[in-house]
Amino acid sequence: MSLAGAGPALEHVPAQRLVTIATWGFLVPATLGFSARWLPVFLGLKQPRSRLLFLAFGLSWAAILAQLFGRLNWFASLLLLAGICAAFALRVVEPPLRFAKNEGVHPGFPFLVRLAYVWLLISATLSVYTAWSDTWGGIWGASRHALTVGFVSTMVFAIGQRILPAFCGSRVLYSPSLMLASLAALSIGCALRVASEIPAYEANIQAAWRMLPVSAMVEMAAVTLFALNLAVTLLGSADQPA
Repeated sequence: MSLAGAGPALEHVPAQRLVTIATWGFLVPATLGFSARWLPVFLGLKQPRSRLLFLAFGLSWAAILAQLFGRLNWFASLLLLAGICAAFALRVVEPPLRFAKNEGVHPGFPFLVRLAYVWLLISATLSVYTAWSDTWGGIWGASRHALTVGFVSTMVFAIGQRILPAFCGSRVLYSPSLMLASLAALSIGCALRVASEIPAYEANIQAAWRMLPVSAMVEMAAVTLFALNLAVTLLGSADQPA
């Protein structure tokens, strides 16, 4: 592409394929992997269904191959199946076996982690919509944003504020309220982006275009709150009160 491309950017189809490899080929399996290790401990869930989890990995990689060969309908269907298998494999859709470990974090921690998997399924569902109806990249962009910000970033914000203070000298998170605020802002910003990107790009609706920068500012506020909470936590003394 660097030698033969006519412009400075990848064309739309190769760019889609590259992003899919990076997200569903690496980010999603990595996130599911550490979820299988940590969610039973932190959320009090039963141990994951390992075979179903490996099936989710296989389906996501099969989807990547289908996209590389131009089979977009297969690609979308396989991604949706992968997302459903992952949710059931990790048991995030089931009642917990025991109480969640919420010490030092916001009591809504279990809900916030499960919210990430809602975004994963939204992204996979939008991929099906993409295969049938995407014309100008709006549906594809919304699906990608639901995955990277809705799923991956929500998991980072939730799990990161749970484990990083403990890993960095037995500290306690500075503010559970800031944790909730950062995750709420992240989800609101993502919802605004996903809801406005489709009508903006696909139907050129001006109100939707005006909403896109608003979503970006809300998401930046979320990142700022997350960074502030961790910075104050890590700069403070060990075993500080919450």
